[in-house]
Amino acid sequence: MNELEGAGIEILLFAVRCLVPIALTFTIARLMNRMVDKWEREAAEQKSAQSPEPILPVAKEKRPSIALPCWVTKGCDPARRADCPANQQRGKPCWVARLSAEGVLPADCPDCPVYRQAHA
Repeated sequence: MNELEGAGIEILLFAVRCLVPIALTFTIARLMNRMVDKWEREAAEQKSAQSPEPILPVAKEKRPSIALPCWVTKGCDPARRADCPANQQRGKPCWVARLSAEGVLPADCPDCPVYRQAHA
């Protein structure tokens, strides 16, 4: 065998060693893409074959609001009201204001209608 034939064989073997795995990879990828396309078509057919159930809007439940502040509901005197965190932080519910100020929920809150309405 002369050098030209030897070099040709080496080039051929190199091409087989590199190109065959690349060709196999592309072939497998193409087959997998065809399978995915088939599965997507089947899923779309199944979805269209099923009768669509009407989607009904769910109405959110509105809780009745207590229009009066808690100090009016509970009948607090003006001296106690001046020191009350609920009176000082009117943007928050009374029990939230007292919880954040005192660090503990007062014992009378669970029996209060304002608290019960918020946790109904």
